[in-house]
Amino acid sequence: VEVLREYTFLEYIQGGCELNFVVGIDFTGSNGDPRDPSSLHYIGGRTPNQYTQAITSVGNVIQDYDADQLYPAFGFGARLPPTWQVSHQFSLNGNPSNPDCHGIAGI
Repeated sequence: VEVLREYTFLEYIQGGCELNFVVGIDFTGSNGDPRDPSSLHYIGGRTPNQYTQAITSVGNVIQDYDADQLYPAFGFGARLPPTWQVSHQFSLNGNPSNPDCHGIAGI
């Protein structure tokens, strides 16, 4: 009989394990018009939209376990210039060769 030890999350972290946080945001029209306060993408109200709240909430926990604080962030479903064709994947920072954003606030 072989007994296997189950390590805890804390033991993994103490052993040097890091977590990486990657963000993907849905820009498809199914989320509604971003000018409409009921849209998931609405910016302009007193409180952050649901995407911002979710990214901030999860990111604030994960960032303590990621030494470089660099987070690749992507979008999909948006019409991007100059062709205005729908893009199925693009980096939010506009740099496809390095999609990392600096810190949660950088996303």
